Amino acid sequence: MFSAVTRLATGAGLLCGPVRFDPVEAVPVEPVFAESLHQHTVRLGPRPTGSAGLIDVLGSRGEGGRGGAWFPVATKWRSMLAQPPGGVVVGNGAEGEPASAKDAAVLQSRPHLVLDGIEIAAEAVGATEKVIWLHQGDDRTELAVREAIAQRGQHGSRSPIRVEVGPAGYLTGESSAVIRALSGGPALPAFRSVPATVSGVGGRPTLLHNVETLARIALLARYGLVADTRLLTITGDGVRTAIEIDPAATVTDAVAAGGVDPKTLQAVLLGGYGGQWLSWSDAADLPLSALGKSLGAGILIPLARDRCGLRLTAELDHYLAAASARQCGPCMFGLPALADLFRQVADGRGGRRRLRRVRELLDEVTGRGACHLPEAAVNITTTALACFAADLDSHVNRGRCRHG
Repeated sequence: MFSAVTRLATGAGLLCGPVRFDPVEAVPVEPVFAESLHQHTVRLGPRPTGSAGLIDVLGSRGEGGRGGAWFPVATKWRSMLAQPPGGVVVGNGAEGEPASAKDAAVLQSRPHLVLDGIEIAAEAVGATEKVIWLHQGDDRTELAVREAIAQRGQHGSRSPIRVEVGPAGYLTGESSAVIRALSGGPALPAFRSVPATVSGVGGRPTLLHNVETLARIALLARYGLVADTRLLTITGDGVRTAIEIDPAATVTDAVAAGGVDPKTLQAVLLGGYGGQWLSWSDAADLPLSALGKSLGAGILIPLARDRCGLRLTAELDHYLAAASARQCGPCMFGLPALADLFRQVADGRGGRRRLRRVRELLDEVTGRGACHLPEAAVNITTTALACFAADLDSHVNRGRCRHG
């Protein structure tokens, strides 16, 4: 949906360097210079050994996972330590979200930071197996990771890290889908009723972190070195830009750093495909630090004044309906029906009756999915109805869009 050139421009931050590539053909627009093991060690020093004492550092900082859920890292580690040793640590780098590019930025420019993080985490919790999980089609990222692992082997590393690649798709990076796939099953989410205690890889204790989380762990383990920044992906005009920015910066600062002119905007989608719409007047001056979990995996999709937010939301609803696992009624029937009806409303063919049915479907789908994907469609659709109320009136009562 967001095709054309992808630009991952991040400056000289601790977490990642600039990378620029075409996401459609997975061919770099310019050479990708991944930091070598030697450069990485010169920049940050040797990797420290992981220890359980790092939990206190993670807990005192309130460090949360950066895959979107922001679950406390220290809580995960304590749970892992309470189980028998010999488990698995998984670094999740499969960005199924089409609007996200920050994980690719980290893995392509600073792969050793992530590999340090997974080794530190494994040592700290007593895990014996380490896996980096990616998705098909992300060839440049896979190449960068495999080359970095090979470099470590050439320099005497006896702690193998393996790479596993799952199918491309929105759900490929969902945590339970990753665990099911690594256990020999399909890369599909587990039902929410499945207890966490039996959901590890092959029934073994499993610690799963987003790759950005592992990169931050590697920094924290180095004498408390931290990166008090936010990694964001700004999507606009078919271009995705990953930026590393101070959390005190505002939403306006972020989109401007991502190459989008704030003066041209009417709204912004916070958190990507499962996020929420806010009018630009409400969002522009908000500091990133105040947004918390609403940014999800760190995605901002600005909407220009000449674009219709209802039509874009209808596109996203259709994408989510097509990407669903089809394991339950809400995914098999509710999401496709919602997407079709909302497209009619967005095209000015809905009328009040179809809009009323859209609202009914939102209530029927909410909280009833086997996984959390239905909530993504509910969030963006519900907030679109509020954010674009004036447009909605024109579509429903006049049968036309104010944006042409």
